[in-house]
Amino acid sequence: MFEIVGKKCTAICYATVYEDDAIEQVRRMCDYDFTEGSKVRIMPDVHYGKGCTIGTTMTITDKVVPNIVGVDIGCGMYTVNLGSVSIDLNMFDKAAHYIPSGRNVWDGRKEKFDLTELKCFRDLKDSRKLERSLGTLGGGNHFIEIDQSSDGTYYLVIHSGSRNLGKQVAEYYQKLAIGLQHGKATLLQDREEIIQKYKSEGRASEIAEAIKELNRSFQYKKSDIPDDLCWLYGSYLDDYLHDVEICQRFARRNREKMAEILLEKTGLTAGEAFHTIHNYIDTDEMILRKGAIAAHAGEKVLIPINMRDGSVLATGKGNPEWNYSAPHGAGRVMSRKEAKNMLTLEEYKETMKGIYTTSINRKTLDEAPMAYKSLEAIIDSINESVNIIEVLKPVYNFKASE
Repeated sequence: MFEIVGKKCTAICYATVYEDDAIEQVRRMCDYDFTEGSKVRIMPDVHYGKGCTIGTTMTITDKVVPNIVGVDIGCGMYTVNLGSVSIDLNMFDKAAHYIPSGRNVWDGRKEKFDLTELKCFRDLKDSRKLERSLGTLGGGNHFIEIDQSSDGTYYLVIHSGSRNLGKQVAEYYQKLAIGLQHGKATLLQDREEIIQKYKSEGRASEIAEAIKELNRSFQYKKSDIPDDLCWLYGSYLDDYLHDVEICQRFARRNREKMAEILLEKTGLTAGEAFHTIHNYIDTDEMILRKGAIAAHAGEKVLIPINMRDGSVLATGKGNPEWNYSAPHGAGRVMSRKEAKNMLTLEEYKETMKGIYTTSINRKTLDEAPMAYKSLEAIIDSINESVNIIEVLKPVYNFKASE
């Protein structure tokens, strides 16, 4: 454990293995006003991330940077107990390939999900395609896996998020946050006053031209806040939190729908199931977790390590010093580019022997087990946040090749 001291806040980091770039990224974050008064706790799986540091937890009050939650709002794991049954892995693999992955979505929506509740709905692109993405996997480190416990129990594990919906919502609100730091709040207020005034005067047909003129004449102010760390506040923050909740529900239902399809196609039966979410804001506790999970006392959680070593099944300890949190995985020791440049397909295939997978190829090389921190490094550093039940071992893994 060590401190990362910024101008506005001091973070505490629980990692023993970390990149200097990640620590500098946290320190830079702690230099800005939105962290003032916040309890920032960095998890053991910390690593540098595009836009924000993976492994960040922080309490929030009146300011939030959408970029810190990131684009895959609500991403997480869905774990389903399948019992001690015989599983035809070839049949299961065909079912997994049936699920659209990568950038693909269903030809028609699998079920209705009302996106019109989003405050930013009118700014979404191709909302019908977004609806068709419910029940799809995505790419990168998202996966479908079957793990087995020491007593022979099988678990279906699905890692996915809110797909392109979360990306669009995150980008909309970060763009808004940037605008606010440059004085856009005044523009938005003036725009609303024009709309109300012209409507009350029966001049609705003149509103569009009046707004165009307002936009042309408005002078944006300079800001010293970097774009990636601009924050929302007030009613803008309220709207963001509202939309984050919807994205989190979408992500949750996305994982559940995939599980339903897989079980239907393979004849397997679901037992106890639970979600472990790692990119989100808990609006009840007002804790932001980016690449970190909730670990309240007695809460069952799953912490994936890598394709070869499986996942840690545990229960939370509810440690307030850790922001009631735990790491969401092992954390990378190689960037995706480094993994593809430094690792070979041959060693990737060798280390995955004994696990049924048709996903070992150059396109998934950046997800090879060697690109992540070791199982031992994580287990040794999480005893203050969770009680480990056991390490589940993978028998099947599927990852998208794009």
